[in-house]
Order: sequence, then C-alpha cells, then structure tokens
Amino acid sequence: MTSPFMRSAGVLVAIAASVLAAPLVSRTTSAQPACFVSTVSGDIQGAVGTESCTFLGIPYAAPPINALRWKAPQPAASWAGTLPATTAPPSCPNVNTGSPAGLEDCLRLNIWVRHPRPATPAPVIVWLHTGSFVAASANFASHNGRKLAEETGVIVVAPNYRLGPLGFLTHSALAAEDPRGASGNYGLQDQRRALEWVHDHIAAFGGDPNNVTIAGTSAGGDSAGLHLISPSSSGQFHRAIIESGTPTIKWPTHAESLAQGTALATALGCLDPATVLTCLRSKTSNQIVSALPVGSQQVVETPTRAFWTPIVDGVELPDQPRALFAAGRFHAVPTIIGYTRDEAAGAFVTRNFAGGVVSSAQYNAWVTTEFGGDASAVLDHYPAAAFASPFDAMAQVVGDAQFACESRRLARFIEAARAPVFLFSYDYVIDDLSPDYVVHGVESNIVFGNAYVPTQFSNHPLTPADLALHRLMAGYWTRFAATGSPNVDDDSVFHWPLFKDPTGPGRGANRFVIFDGGVRADKRPREGSCNFWEPHFLRTILGKVPAVQ
Repeated sequence: MTSPFMRSAGVLVAIAASVLAAPLVSRTTSAQPACFVSTVSGDIQGAVGTESCTFLGIPYAAPPINALRWKAPQPAASWAGTLPATTAPPSCPNVNTGSPAGLEDCLRLNIWVRHPRPATPAPVIVWLHTGSFVAASANFASHNGRKLAEETGVIVVAPNYRLGPLGFLTHSALAAEDPRGASGNYGLQDQRRALEWVHDHIAAFGGDPNNVTIAGTSAGGDSAGLHLISPSSSGQFHRAIIESGTPTIKWPTHAESLAQGTALATALGCLDPATVLTCLRSKTSNQIVSALPVGSQQVVETPTRAFWTPIVDGVELPDQPRALFAAGRFHAVPTIIGYTRDEAAGAFVTRNFAGGVVSSAQYNAWVTTEFGGDASAVLDHYPAAAFASPFDAMAQVVGDAQFACESRRLARFIEAARAPVFLFSYDYVIDDLSPDYVVHGVESNIVFGNAYVPTQFSNHPLTPADLALHRLMAGYWTRFAATGSPNVDDDSVFHWPLFKDPTGPGRGANRFVIFDGGVRADKRPREGSCNFWEPHFLRTILGKVPAVQ
C-alpha cells in the first residue's frame, strides 16, 4: 500500500483584523462559584482563569470497554454531585508513539469559554484533533482553545475519539453482529456523538446549539470533510473548516479492509470464528494497538504495515467521497478550505527517502511506481531539473496532487451546490524554525495563537509577527463560525472573496486568499498543475488507498 499524495502570487494587502466580540456578562449567581455549570447530565465545575473557564474531561459517551468495544458510542451516564472538570482527560490509546499510551475510557471532551460567560448564545467550534487517526488527543497543546475563546468569545470544544484499531477495525464478525451489517468507523461515530452532546448541553455553557462549526486540520480536516457526506451527521453542524485535509481522495472499502482485520485477530491469537470477538475483547488495549506495525504517512512503500483509517462502509460513508461530492450528495454548508504552501515537505516526503538523500534516479523510479502509465506525463510536468532538488520535485507532486488541487476540487463541488466556500493558501514562513518550507498543519498554531509544539518545533514561542497573523486569522475563523462569512460589512478588514468556480453558478475565477504575514487575494490557485491533474486523477490517486495524514 502506498500513499498517493505551493506557491501563489498576488498583491500584498496586509490589514490588521478586529477580533474582539461584544462584552459578555456572567450568568452565574451569588450562590454559584465561577465556572460552575448545571447541565442536563449533572453539575460541572471547571477551572477558573483570568478571562476564561476551562472544562476538561467531560464524558460525552459511555466508556467503550468490554462489550462496548467496537460498538457505536452510547450516551454517557448522568452523575450525582458536581463533576470536577479540571484535569485533562486520558488520551484514547495511541498507536504510533513508540510505546502505547492512553486509556480506553477516553470518550471525553474539553471546552473553553470566555469568562464571564456569554449573555447571548455564542458560536461554537468543535475542533477534531490531528494525528493520522492513530495518535494525539483533545489535549494537543498546539490546539488548546483558551486563547481563541478569551479573545473572540467563541466557544471551543475538543473531543477525543477512538484511534487506530480500536477506532477503525473492520472484521466480518463485527459486521455480522452490527444491525446495519457494517464495521469500522467507530472513531467517526465518536465524533458525531460529541456533536450530539454539544447539541444537548452547550447552551448551559453559553453556546448556541444551532450555530456549530465542525473544524480540524490534517486528520481532523479529513474528518470534517467526511462528516459532510455522512448521512447520519445531517443537522449536527452548520459550517465546516477543513485545513490541510484531503477527504476526496480514495478511502479503503469495507471489503478491502477485512484482510487487515483478520491479520490483527491472527496476530492476537484469536483464530476461532465462533469466539473471535470474545477473544479480541479480552485483550488489553495495549495488546490491540501493538498487534500490527502501523504504516507511515511517508511516500515510501510499506505493504506489510497496517493503515487505520475511516472506510467506505456503505453506511457511515455510503460511497467514495469524491463520487458523493460530485453527485451533490453532501451537506452543503458554508465551508473554509485551505492548505499550506509546502504540504508534503517533511510530513510526507523526507530528504532521507528510501534510506538516502533523494536522487533524480530515485525520484524518477518513484514516479514510475506511483503513477504507472501516467508516469511520463507526471515527469514532463514535474521534471526534477525544474526544482531546487529531486526532493522538492517529489514534495511538489504530493503537495499539488493530494492537497492544493484536491482543495480546489472540493471547493468546486461545494460551490456547485450553491453553498458559500472560501479557499486559502497558508504561505507564512517561520524563519528560525522552518526557513525553507511551510509544512503540513503548521497554520493551526497561528489560528489558535499557541506555541509551536511538540518536538518538531521545540516549543517555540510565537513572535510579535506570529501573533499579529494570529489575530488576523482568528478574526476570519471566528467571524465565519458566527455568521458563515469571514468578512465584516465595512472596510476595516481585508475582504476575503468567495471562491466562485468559473464553470459553476457563481461564474468567478477561483478566487482565494494567501496568508503570508498579512493577507492578499489571488485567483486560479496553481491553475496549470491543477488542470494537469484533472484528467489523470481517476487513474492515479483515486485508484489508490492512501496513507492518510
């Protein structure tokens, strides 16, 4: 199995954004301490900050353990007394951390609310965390929502969801016991259960259950895009933000994933078809997530490794997303879509490709293996000699084909359904961290206004220039969450134009914005390369099962 898989020009117009919301007043009474909330499930005491309340580890579903392992998430039980929501919840068991980490009793979420709480219902952003569907959690430090809530008044909710084989195992015995005849996608069901919890509970925190934005970067962006096509997610959110996500590439089908499920059961010694589920459910979570070596998101071939991803099961995901988007079978809501300038550099293509620095011969051989009959066309369009190095050529192929051009394609599908769509490219270079490339997912730090963590950037604090860009982008993101548009009615903030596909109902020119310290408008993003990929797409990327980010 292989992974299938930026640079724009324009006139700089850097204008600072105003992100402060209207003053908020408290709903608490003299009998209630600060950051105390009464919900339909019970009372909750959060952590009191100077300008915000933080609620950590609130259960939104029953623990998916014992008989509930590999079942749809069930509602969490109510509690007596006051739930102390001041300690970060455990991560769901991670797969690719070197040593397994996390607990299965992990279906909990974090909430950040400006303090005092809103006098009128506030917009809500449900942030789905990154991590390749095998790692990370709602506690991911780069995406902590405190600063965003304090500055803008938006409420940020971050749920955990099941990962790796605990979240995405496909097995014939699981399908046989399921009323719908499906298995896998438990992690996506967890995300939707969190959305249902938000609908039922967020008003107690001052949020508007009828104004929910689903958002994320990388695997979180993929998830947001997949909920757009999941019938069961209808009505659970009202806007979407997809950052560095590729929901329209091919996902494995239920049938394609069964062999991997059988391999996991075999590795755990669960060989008897009559008792296979009892056997699997008797294993520890560490045994489950360690049973098979996990595949890499790099472009190197790893055919013997497991790839735990959402699957096209015919139920949660009725068909390949691209087919559903093309047919207009999706929830057409206002959407922001974007990518970084150099998506593939580092996260998907490394300078040590195949054990050494990428050579021209390695690049040519990779293209031939990856694209088969289309290889000569790809090499003609992306000759190694046209780039600073073969590494850069490889990264450009992956970045264009999987990210930039898929973002354009998704924007066209959404615009064709007459839903507002806003496209961006994030080109901001962090000079002392990554001076040559604007890497995958790095824009989320700026949106949230948090330091660059973890080890990739050594907990680098944001500079004044970083913080200025944060205020600009946070303003766009939270205005979009509030109204469905990132813009304001006056000229105090640079106007982000609608995408408007030239072949669609808007008859525009593929307008988008570039964030590179300020914000500037451009049109026809990577038009030559994206037009090149259109006739090759079905025979190349769509025909492959990706290693997702």
